[in-house]
Amino acid sequence: MNEGPAEGRQVTLVVAVGVFAALLAFTVALVAFTFPAGVYAVFSGALSTAYTAATPVHPYFWIGPIPIVLESVVPAGALFAGLTVVYAAMLVYGAWQQRRPLGALSDSLKSGFGSIGTSPFIVMMVSIGFITFTATLIDNVTSASGVPIGGITGDPLEVFLGLTISPLVEEFGFRMVMIGVVALVLCLGRTWKEALGALWRPSKAMEGVAVGGGTSLIIWIATGLSSVTFGACHVVCGGSAWSIGKFPEAAFGGVVLGYVYVKYGFHVAVITHWGVDYFGSALAFFGQAVYGISWDSGTTEYFGQYLVDYDLLFLFGLACFLLVIYLGVNRMVRKDRSDPVQFIPPAGEGALET
Repeated sequence: MNEGPAEGRQVTLVVAVGVFAALLAFTVALVAFTFPAGVYAVFSGALSTAYTAATPVHPYFWIGPIPIVLESVVPAGALFAGLTVVYAAMLVYGAWQQRRPLGALSDSLKSGFGSIGTSPFIVMMVSIGFITFTATLIDNVTSASGVPIGGITGDPLEVFLGLTISPLVEEFGFRMVMIGVVALVLCLGRTWKEALGALWRPSKAMEGVAVGGGTSLIIWIATGLSSVTFGACHVVCGGSAWSIGKFPEAAFGGVVLGYVYVKYGFHVAVITHWGVDYFGSALAFFGQAVYGISWDSGTTEYFGQYLVDYDLLFLFGLACFLLVIYLGVNRMVRKDRSDPVQFIPPAGEGALET
């Protein structure tokens, strides 16, 4: 007996979810390996001839577009280790928050890919793949048009430490300060718990107010301003090695980071940023520390870094790009004003109050 349309769609859905789950598992395995690989690269002493893990560095952070460098110093290795613990904790928190990843994947077999939005951990991974894939497309178009992009240069250990620091401090400065504080102010008439919750996840300020009202508009305007500022600072702030061609890619990345921050929370934005900066390059530094393969080599690449690049561009990254496009088109076709993914599960279904 031939399968009917409904059965055919279900088979297609099962296959698609299965492929996505396999690519997700492979990517998560690579992410897990970058933790010990990064630690080895920093503490082995083989990554740099000018700096070591004991070299004192000045911690810094951002207040919007303003960089603040602290007078105190800490060993580079201690700063790296502390940040690594923070990122690992955020990943674990995302995996245990709200709907667990396996539960979200199971739900997607019944109700479609929109259900994966109930897992902040999966959203982290999808956002990493989506930004990496789209950033590559934007950069290729920019380069083809003749606009210079520039690039990062410098001592390997110094560069790697910068890529490790930037996700946390930049998300604090460009997302929490420029968007979260606005959401907090909009919640000043509510309880302190709701106000602090809006600082962590600005969409909390939108709960209990009229759809399409001023609160939502103000938060999304702040998100747009944050994204433009984020893109501009990549070009003009702090003696950047980037050229004007970096602006469109960085500003677009700021839009995605701002969106996941507003909808899911600070930790999701931080890990998304960390995935693009640290995960996207950690094995290149590991390859230099172990095998002497230059981290910025354009011709010869460490095999592990090759796997990461291939995964984020042609496998998981492409799947994430297609998934986001599918959900967006699905929303427009259905003319549904709500988000195509269930960002905040109904009460009693694993929602976590923050």
